[in-house]
Amino acid sequence: MYSTTVYLYQQKQRVVILNTSGAYFDRRWQPVYAKNLKINRGVDNVILFEFINQDQKPVNISGSTITFRLISQDGDDLLIAKDLVTLNATYGRAKVTLTEEELDNIDAQVANYSLERGSGDLYEAVFVDDYVGGRGVAEVQDAVYPNYKSSKDLTPVTLIDPARKSDDANRVHTSIAYLGDQSYTTFQFDFDNFTGNVKAQGADTQLGPWYDIGNQTVYVNQTEKSHVNISGRHNYVRFEVNQYGLGATGQTTVAGGSVATISVAAGGSEFLNGDPNVEIEGLGTGATATASIDANSVSDITLVSSGQGYVQPPNVKINMGSITSIKYR
Repeated sequence: MYSTTVYLYQQKQRVVILNTSGAYFDRRWQPVYAKNLKINRGVDNVILFEFINQDQKPVNISGSTITFRLISQDGDDLLIAKDLVTLNATYGRAKVTLTEEELDNIDAQVANYSLERGSGDLYEAVFVDDYVGGRGVAEVQDAVYPNYKSSKDLTPVTLIDPARKSDDANRVHTSIAYLGDQSYTTFQFDFDNFTGNVKAQGADTQLGPWYDIGNQTVYVNQTEKSHVNISGRHNYVRFEVNQYGLGATGQTTVAGGSVATISVAAGGSEFLNGDPNVEIEGLGTGATATASIDANSVSDITLVSSGQGYVQPPNVKINMGSITSIKYR
């Protein structure tokens, strides 16, 4: 069995506030307390500080305001400035929280940080590096989440085509996505009341031959987004789409600028299941209707709203929806 040990710990920095009383210290101490501060973008970072003196004894920070500053390495930009929250003043313990939202505005980089203590009329540096310097190193990293990668568009197919034939010739294909440098890709589909099936296909070259990836997915009156994950190495990926329903049309009559009647002109075929879309297109607006299926054909059309402004009888198309967009990354 293979196992990995992981650590959940507090990030604690020990820093020195010099004694400003004028007293001498008996001990010559070489400071070795400093370490680079690690800041991870994409999450909240809680950083603890312990304030000690030259004798490595806790410094009471009661009545002090200590400000944390994150500074670009060239010193030109102040990236974040926040006051610390005191946890235990007697033992010199405080914290600062760098939120995910604050870090979203900062690029991953090697930066610096400083601490300033204000107490009454006195403002002094807190020494944060190995050589009693007022600036330490802060590594802002994209360690928790990867860099943002925008989605790409895959061109959907035009599904409503009177010239299509039934059976396998009824299948059409999307544009092609190149995935040669990826081993896992997510495709997001947006639908408009789509009924049909979708199958991923892969190939080594854009010319094929194409092979199926997994099983086809069947959608019935799909309006919500759907995701398809492709794993493994495939140089090129496309989707084979078979929209149910073929060749159904309707006819209308108009009276007083409104649709008066609507009926089936051709029942079509391959309406396997789902509720068809009825599209009424013409010089007018607002007319709507629904359709019923029987024996895989459109058997009846019911007028729901007559609309207005129709000078001539509008055309009626009956289909099983569409795929409106496909995005992947």
